[in-house]
Amino acid sequence: MTSVEVEITGNLQKLAPTKPDSMAIVNSLTFSSNGEQVIMSTDDDSMYLYDMRAGTRSRNINSKKYGCSHVKFASDAMCALHGSTKVDNTIRYLSLTDNKYLRYFQGHDKMVTGINVSPSDEMFLSVAEDKTIRLWDLKTYNCIGLMNLSSTPIATFDPEGLLFAAGLDNNLIKLYDLRSFDKGPFSSFGPLDNTDTYEWTSMRFSPCGKYILICTNSNVLFIIDAFSGAIKHVLQDHQNTKQIPLTASFTPDATHVMVGSSDGLIYFYDVESGMVAHRIPAPNNQTCHITEFSPVHFAAATADTKLTLWCANDELKAFASQPQ
Repeated sequence: MTSVEVEITGNLQKLAPTKPDSMAIVNSLTFSSNGEQVIMSTDDDSMYLYDMRAGTRSRNINSKKYGCSHVKFASDAMCALHGSTKVDNTIRYLSLTDNKYLRYFQGHDKMVTGINVSPSDEMFLSVAEDKTIRLWDLKTYNCIGLMNLSSTPIATFDPEGLLFAAGLDNNLIKLYDLRSFDKGPFSSFGPLDNTDTYEWTSMRFSPCGKYILICTNSNVLFIIDAFSGAIKHVLQDHQNTKQIPLTASFTPDATHVMVGSSDGLIYFYDVESGMVAHRIPAPNNQTCHITEFSPVHFAAATADTKLTLWCANDELKAFASQPQ
């Protein structure tokens, strides 16, 4: 498979979709850290696991009692964390091998709006409508850190798992050292964006750790310099007529940002210039509100009411010939 050292710019022209897999609206999707699996959750209380090497759906998991959202692989790729959309606001830790819950993480008293797993150990962050960020360890039931804030936050770990960033009030970014986060942020950026027409909905570091990508429920994305806090680019050539949260992602070499658009296209922005480098038609011209690039390989997944896997090399062309 193509490694992060491959020149990705030219390969953007070669990205091709495989046969879409139809389902209910997808509400979250993520790759495993080795890029070999994808897990997703849908609005009909289901989760699906995909084997990226074979290009096939390998497992269906129902969560009819609790619902599911914000599904993430845990530190072990055969376990996952997910939020609940029914009964309560518990985060559930699931074994994908035997479909059994291993642990329940209770504490949020309103809907969980994001889960982010540390890339280096067994910790994870959760954010919720109760205006808190909670830090958890997979080995224990109780949260090991709690931050009460003035509004619903967004948060993410850096690529090394040494710090995390919190997005607050749609205009502030605060950076916390994981070893001493209770002492407050070691750096703060903002105000960055004074608007009341849209909301920040998620954030992520670039794989190189140099940038922070802010996603919103509009057609605006921000690329922020992670060291200075300066806005490097505002990306807004794509469209979002229904004002839904668009989940965008970096290519694994951090040279481009991939995002869906309500004009039926998928956009690739050049991180250095901020310009559109490439556009490709989305399957069935739908708005792919989730666009996720593999963290390791030159492969991607997009989702709306269909999951589509994308590849650009011979090894992954097996996707196109596999029935879903």
